[in-house]
Amino acid sequence: MLTSFLTSTVGFVVVLGVLIFIHELGHFAVAKWSGVGVEKFSLGFGPKIFGVTKGETEYLVSLLPLGGYVKMTGESLEDAKDITDEERERSFTHKPLSKRVAIVSAGPIMNLVLAAILFPVIYMIGIQVPAYLDGPPLVGMVAPDDTAEEAGLKEGDLIVEIRGEPVKNFEQLFTTIAMSPEIPLPLKVNRSGEMLDMTLTPGVSKEHTGTGGFYPPMRPRVGSLVAGKPAEKAGMKPGDLILAIDGKSIKHWRELQNIVEINPEEMAFRLQRGEEYLTVRIKPEHIESDNIYRIGISPAEDTVLKRYGFFKSIDQGVGQGINMTVQLFGVLKGMIVGDYSFKTLGGPITIARVAGQAAEGGVSKLLTLMAFLSLQLGIINLFPIPVLDGGHLFFYGIEAIKGKPISERIMGISQQVGFVMLIMLMVLVTYNDIMRLFGWG
Repeated sequence: MLTSFLTSTVGFVVVLGVLIFIHELGHFAVAKWSGVGVEKFSLGFGPKIFGVTKGETEYLVSLLPLGGYVKMTGESLEDAKDITDEERERSFTHKPLSKRVAIVSAGPIMNLVLAAILFPVIYMIGIQVPAYLDGPPLVGMVAPDDTAEEAGLKEGDLIVEIRGEPVKNFEQLFTTIAMSPEIPLPLKVNRSGEMLDMTLTPGVSKEHTGTGGFYPPMRPRVGSLVAGKPAEKAGMKPGDLILAIDGKSIKHWRELQNIVEINPEEMAFRLQRGEEYLTVRIKPEHIESDNIYRIGISPAEDTVLKRYGFFKSIDQGVGQGINMTVQLFGVLKGMIVGDYSFKTLGGPITIARVAGQAAEGGVSKLLTLMAFLSLQLGIINLFPIPVLDGGHLFFYGIEAIKGKPISERIMGISQQVGFVMLIMLMVLVTYNDIMRLFGWG
């Protein structure tokens, strides 16, 4: 538990720190280039932890690591009222509109540039992905008394459409289901050549994402063992195929999990090891944090290494960036029209947990998460919402049309509205995080 917490914390700090630094560096560099004075460059908000002053700028790290800021000379009309003529020359407010637009847009653009660099790098390094994600969405197991069984799905069914759209692979299918808890999804299913129409209403996981109640084909073969845990002590080895538990035939990894998770008693595991058949007896270990039982094994999952040369990596990286951008706007549209649930949104706790998992998965997975978040940060910051960079750019657009800046009163009201919207969003994602953390709801 302590190791997992430390990994999540370090992953969270590294990922968020890089994204914030790159974003604020964009504002800072273009402000300096434009002749604007920069008083502060801060990673984080709130009270200062430590800082150093070089020239006119104080560089500091602040307590709350959920953002950052660049404080410029004469940043607002209020700040610019009582400044000297010398300060006026270096005032943000008194710079031409083109330079103000460049300074404000530089932050999100830097995040987009970071994502554009990272995606090709990821494919040059190479990333392991589960092989089934690119495969046809063939149902390997239907969980008893779950949503898939209620919908009428059976083992061997091939899902060809969801919500009227063709399904290319498991990744597309699971993404749609994950974003749609408790929202009915029309399916078209191929069952031995017969086309069937069904409606799947995803359940809700403890992370508040949708669950389909079915799984891809996955044989119960042992991939690795945790040192010192019951399975290793009993003599189980990587590569063992689990055929039965206490005489009950096992065909899917999830069947194995379902039996072990609720069983505190010693059980007989029938194994096939090459041409040899043997039986080992294992008493599961209780995991208090999740209130389930484990024996300390993970599945032998087929993975595909995606690694390419320089030019192919650029091509794949650009394609990945475009796909993620399309998915982002698709998710935002789905939330607006009700196709996707707001319960799937995550905040700092979710980011920390995912960052920890990515850090444990290696450099490629950590960079993938960083690229994904940087892309989102860059795009969302350009939305015309007050408080965000896009809100400022929207006001500059009006200024360009009118020939004069927006009044302080309208600007102030808009900023307050934007701030309230931001607080409401933070409350929502924090609520979702807490519900996931404690498994409530």
